[in-house]
Amino acid sequence: MGVPALFRWLSKKYPKIISPVIEDQPSNVDGEEVPVDTTKANPNGEEFDNLYLDMNGIVHPCSHPEDRPPPANEEEMMLAVFEYTDRVVNMNVGRVAPCEPPHMFGHPGKGELHRIRIGKECMNANRHM
Repeated sequence: MGVPALFRWLSKKYPKIISPVIEDQPSNVDGEEVPVDTTKANPNGEEFDNLYLDMNGIVHPCSHPEDRPPPANEEEMMLAVFEYTDRVVNMNVGRVAPCEPPHMFGHPGKGELHRIRIGKECMNANRHM
């Protein structure tokens, strides 16, 4: 089951898991961007114990953005991934303690499990030829 199917299943089974998010925006002071103050309370009024991140859903839009040219090199792409991840975490967690939420899980999308799945898909494709 992929992440979109998992989200679809979860949102049908537990419709209250979806809630609007209020996102603090960085401000400009004298032409310089001032980041969001993460020591303030979460503006959403909700605290979460678990945060699941689909890294494919983060890396892909950072490497192939729709609203700007793609990054020139891997370093620019990684900076975009870090900025986007920080943005998502700051939207979703209580900001009082730096260790919130207590359980965070990032789904890597690449790695050993991904290689095993791709290998099985290739075997199945070759079997049907």
